[in-house]
Amino acid sequence: FKMSVSKYINKVSKNFEAAECRMVKSVFEDISIRFANYLLNNLKANETLASIDVEKFLQNKRIPLDAKGMHGKYAKLKIMDHLDSKGYRNVDGLLDQNSIKTLNSTAITSFFPPNEEKLYCTERYVEGIVKPKEGKPKKFDLIIFSNKKPKYLFEINFYSTEGTKININQNEYVDINNFIKENFPQCGFYWVTDGNYWLTPQGKKRFVNLLKYFEQILNINTFLEKLESFS
Repeated sequence: FKMSVSKYINKVSKNFEAAECRMVKSVFEDISIRFANYLLNNLKANETLASIDVEKFLQNKRIPLDAKGMHGKYAKLKIMDHLDSKGYRNVDGLLDQNSIKTLNSTAITSFFPPNEEKLYCTERYVEGIVKPKEGKPKKFDLIIFSNKKPKYLFEINFYSTEGTKININQNEYVDINNFIKENFPQCGFYWVTDGNYWLTPQGKKRFVNLLKYFEQILNINTFLEKLESFS
């Protein structure tokens, strides 16, 4: 008798679940039909889509602004604005025309303007400078030339809050700074960082500790104040 009751309950339960699934499926089918009717009858979606010249649309399509990406580039863009306003010339175009991504730290780039000394570039490597722990070439956010040779190498970032990124950055920059001091005395590494994070108690504590490894750490304003020393 107990087994019969148990089987009966299981059968009823399965039938109930099946009925419930059919009901849910029916509801979703109804929603799909109503939504499709709304698109076709109210919004006239089929007529709108038929009127679009797909090829022309794709040619003129605008890429949405990456707000997070722009936030990360804020400090770098401000630094570049400062350089431009002080008469520095961005030579990224000249380097791109000559397919140069890696600079020689001791060689003068012959195609640079002969009468211009205030030159900088962005997102380039310097031959021989690598991330010590990985052995991979290090790309710098900004490089300022002296006598048309890459001399001042910068990493630039902006932190609003504490996160894992800053831990990764600081360890890498400490290693890079030591590597350049030991192997490339003709160059100098500089960290430019800004943002509200550095005003927090944790940020202030971190900053003081980092000064054990760097002679100076710059923000946007102090970079501008010391710009003449990078020439």
